[in-house]
Amino acid sequence: MYADLGYNVNPFRIAYPSGSQTTTLAYKNNFSPFLGLGFAYKWFHLRLGFPVIGNLRPNNKFGKTTQYNFAYDFTYKRVWYDLEFKSTFGYALKQPKVILPDAYSVNVMTNAWYFGNPDFQINGLLGKGAHYTQQILTWYVKGSMNYFGSGNRGEALIPNSLQIPQQALTTITRLQAFDFGATPGVAYVNRKKNWQIGGWAGVGPVVQFKEYQTEAFSQIRMGLAPRFDLRLMGGYSSGEKFFFIVTDFDNKSIRFDDFRYRQVYFALKFVAGYRFKEKE
Repeated sequence: MYADLGYNVNPFRIAYPSGSQTTTLAYKNNFSPFLGLGFAYKWFHLRLGFPVIGNLRPNNKFGKTTQYNFAYDFTYKRVWYDLEFKSTFGYALKQPKVILPDAYSVNVMTNAWYFGNPDFQINGLLGKGAHYTQQILTWYVKGSMNYFGSGNRGEALIPNSLQIPQQALTTITRLQAFDFGATPGVAYVNRKKNWQIGGWAGVGPVVQFKEYQTEAFSQIRMGLAPRFDLRLMGGYSSGEKFFFIVTDFDNKSIRFDDFRYRQVYFALKFVAGYRFKEKE
């Protein structure tokens, strides 16, 4: 059994040409700490999470944000599957300072990791069911399917004062994408005494179907997009107890000619748990 406490920060940026310069808008969400309670046994993992207090950033600068997160993962025949849903309602522009209570973002993803070394096990890397006794460096391949995007209910995502009449993309009310692909990378874990560090990193392309909508029309295109895979973790693990710091970085992007959208999902969690001894 284990519990975790952390937060999710889901900012996104929009960049587009404005004359001889480029205008970049940074949208930031307020956030609340999340408390998760979980149970892991062999290949089965179950975790439930919920916010424990209100938003940490001042509401007069960032507005009020509501977040919903759900995650489920399991291992089957050396492949680790990860399903996750994230939604964020309520954003604020950093410059100019504008609160957008109806702005939102959604991210639904399904991932599958295959590690070349069969001794590299997620259950041990996260400390939930075991820990490592030796160093392991291995290659991996991650397959992924993602649906994500942002919008503003009832009005344009970009404030009227920053719109360019000749550029329809500056009047978007919603943009979204569905993509799939494979990302190769390397994974590493090492443990000395009762201290363990590990993680993985990879980069690769995805095939992307993308759409933007304005009040007047919508358009769908197809293309390629880069995908980055990065996760780091480390902490203390003994035979019965463990404590880990876990970070997760998820980068999403959409591009229509010179109009660019990029969102970063960053999570930081403190995970602690207790392992029950198996009955003989």
